[in-house]
Amino acid sequence: MERSLGSLIALTLGCTVAATIFGFGSEIFSFRSVYKGLGREELIQATRLFVYVALGVLLAFRGGWPGVLAAIVMATAATSAEWALYPFAYAWAAVDDPAGYAEKFGSVGRPSYVAWTTFDILGVGISAALAQGLRMMTHVNPGGL
Repeated sequence: MERSLGSLIALTLGCTVAATIFGFGSEIFSFRSVYKGLGREELIQATRLFVYVALGVLLAFRGGWPGVLAAIVMATAATSAEWALYPFAYAWAAVDDPAGYAEKFGSVGRPSYVAWTTFDILGVGISAALAQGLRMMTHVNPGGL
């Protein structure tokens, strides 16, 4: 597999955009789930994290250890953009019934940045590094055959 820095950067940008869009949509559907009392917000947020991890592992498989770094950059950029777009996700979710959302949620502001990004970045970084480490181990011949 030929590895080039340009293709890894392009893939990282594509994964960052995909993760940001998916995360933004997850926030909208989480707000709607809470508003309607469906109880699916944990599943929605877990799916969001699984998508982030899958994109990070894809970058690790494509780029090796630089791909692990790219996965961490992707997770950092995507969660930062998603954090910045948080009030817009609320506004978009509340388009159907702004008064009802305002009554149920009150004033919605951004959560703490550290609390928002820590688990995503750690989850993606650890998963990508583990995937790369396991990939490297498949080429090791402990038996010396």
